[in-house]
Amino acid sequence: MLDENFDVVVIGAGPAGSRTAALTARAGLSTLLLEKRKKIGFPVRCAEGVGPREDVERFLDLDDDLISSTIDSFAVISPGGRWFEADKRGIGFIVDRQLFDQRLADLAVEAGAEVRTSHQVTGLLKNDHRFKGVEVTDLESGRKYTAGALVTAGADGVESISPRWAGLKGAYKPREIMSCAQYLIEGIDARDDRIEFHLGRRFAPGGYAWVFPKGSGTANVGLGINPAMAGGIKAVDYLERFLESRCPGAGRGRFIVGGSVIARGLPSLAAGGFIAVGEAANQNNAFSGGGIINALEGADLAAGTIIEAIEDGDVSARYLGRYTKRWKRSTGRSNEIFWQAARSFYSMEDDKMEKVLSRLRDTPGLITEKGVDPLKVLRVLASTRPGLLFRLVTALLKR
Repeated sequence: MLDENFDVVVIGAGPAGSRTAALTARAGLSTLLLEKRKKIGFPVRCAEGVGPREDVERFLDLDDDLISSTIDSFAVISPGGRWFEADKRGIGFIVDRQLFDQRLADLAVEAGAEVRTSHQVTGLLKNDHRFKGVEVTDLESGRKYTAGALVTAGADGVESISPRWAGLKGAYKPREIMSCAQYLIEGIDARDDRIEFHLGRRFAPGGYAWVFPKGSGTANVGLGINPAMAGGIKAVDYLERFLESRCPGAGRGRFIVGGSVIARGLPSLAAGGFIAVGEAANQNNAFSGGGIINALEGADLAAGTIIEAIEDGDVSARYLGRYTKRWKRSTGRSNEIFWQAARSFYSMEDDKMEKVLSRLRDTPGLITEKGVDPLKVLRVLASTRPGLLFRLVTALLKR
């Protein structure tokens, strides 16, 4: 017998989970949001860069206290040290991620969701062909209990295990997780309105290093590497090398390490009584590693499908599969392009990457109000690797 029953249980109170919970609760569904960490949004494990403000404000109002700096320019630094700069007003901003996550969770509470922190989901409950809830441990008291649900939403982030329990994906391969390390640097010589991306195997094999300004002479300075290309060297050691080059002697504050999913999108995002959303569903952009806006969009699509399914009394895999189709018709399609582009671009030797960057710099319309145009990037990459377009078209037709 179940200890408690809800219409919806959401695993993880990051952006995807909190947004999903807010929408299902707002629709009148009893919703439980479970977060294993004691404090939502802490510790921060994010570079905190987000795309255009208007894209985020489709989902919530952004008060000034959530924004550390507004980005009007970006620079890409090639492996050979050449700077490619572009000005594009309002192309993004640096968010205070701890406050941002807490605000989203507060909105879920205001909508009527129940939020429990320090409550870790340890398994899914299944009956016949449908998942029917979760097993939970209260990490503070040690109490174990079960919470039933018509639909469970797995939004447990980069460390996600719930989609594996649901049979939607296997364990990540080493090349599918970027290893990341970052310091909050004080006293850095950097523009408050410009982000920097540093490429090349010297600092970030298989990925890139970044400088994301947070105002008042501070910045998040970090990098992500592909462990399969790192020669056994840890991300933190590459970061030390980068800091010595970019900002030697600068003060160091908060230090974080973590991972970022760069895996291909999942073929299916739903099982009977279960939906995956956000980074747990591989919904982030494999080229940039960014995922906040994608997570919010995925949450809207997931919550909309959950609400419809419960209203119609059908939470089968087939019905919930509408969510997969909706995702693939929207951001899922561009994510496939970005994944193909990332796999090709970041595996290049430095000299070839240098040539590609030169061609990209001269590509008209590469930078839009929303960021980089993935199709234009792919065309340039395909000119150096002719088989790339064929692989992409074949992949899009199959998925």
